[in-house]
Amino acid sequence: MKSFDVADKLQEIVRAALELPAGADVTNARQANVASWDSLAHVSLMLAIEGEFGITIGMRDQLELTSYDAIRRYVAEHNGGNGASA
Repeated sequence: MKSFDVADKLQEIVRAALELPAGADVTNARQANVASWDSLAHVSLMLAIEGEFGITIGMRDQLELTSYDAIRRYVAEHNGGNGASA
């Protein structure tokens, strides 16, 4: 998967897990500024990312992945070199 495909898919996953409208800009999303990003949505988001990208996110990392940017960087580092650049 090319990096732009990964970024598009990651944004799609974030929108779905957080129940945001299609096309919503999630690049600045943070748990603190998205009302729907509660603990249940966070678990759903982590599971969806693991399933889509075939990675395992440890509990400690899950607790730190509270923004789109942090998640994007994590996926880029753990996705076998197929990073999410946007």
